[in-house]
Amino acid sequence: MASEMFLLDTNIISNSSKLRPHPTISEWLRNQERVAIPFAAFLEIETGISQRARDNAFAANELWKWLDQVTGTDFEYPVPTPGVARVLGKMLCCRPLTHLWFRDPTYHKRKPGQDLFIAATAIEYKLPIATIDESDFALIHSYFPLPGVFNPAFGVWAVPSAPIYKGTNQSSTGQVEEIRFVTASTG
Repeated sequence: MASEMFLLDTNIISNSSKLRPHPTISEWLRNQERVAIPFAAFLEIETGISQRARDNAFAANELWKWLDQVTGTDFEYPVPTPGVARVLGKMLCCRPLTHLWFRDPTYHKRKPGQDLFIAATAIEYKLPIATIDESDFALIHSYFPLPGVFNPAFGVWAVPSAPIYKGTNQSSTGQVEEIRFVTASTG
């Protein structure tokens, strides 16, 4: 499974920021040859850190240092393309999924959820998602078929992995195109 590239959900990335990260997730992540981190995960992490800065500037600064270390590692960055926007636009207009975008409006730390953006990226790039919160993605899958949802904490596929076509992608416009990744690395 290490040869298959996964799109990481925010909770997989943020696991490494914990004082005691989940050992199974940490081991699984170390065994991956390549991973992809979507813009939406970075946005969700940055939003969380900025919210933390309101109450605890020191903790926020420590988290920003951790995030700088994450962005200094080798990973694939699937570019948010017009095709991703098209899929995301359709998802945002799907009434049964609106609670995934608009979190509880009465909660004082409200922020938009990014699962739909991550799912749209996964669909456009045909990448299975690695997450420990597979229930939201299973719901998304019931309206928009996902290329797979894997929970590395338990080693289970909530949505079985779809066949992967290396190097090309049939976009939401129907055209086959080269997959557009930006490789981020230390430099």
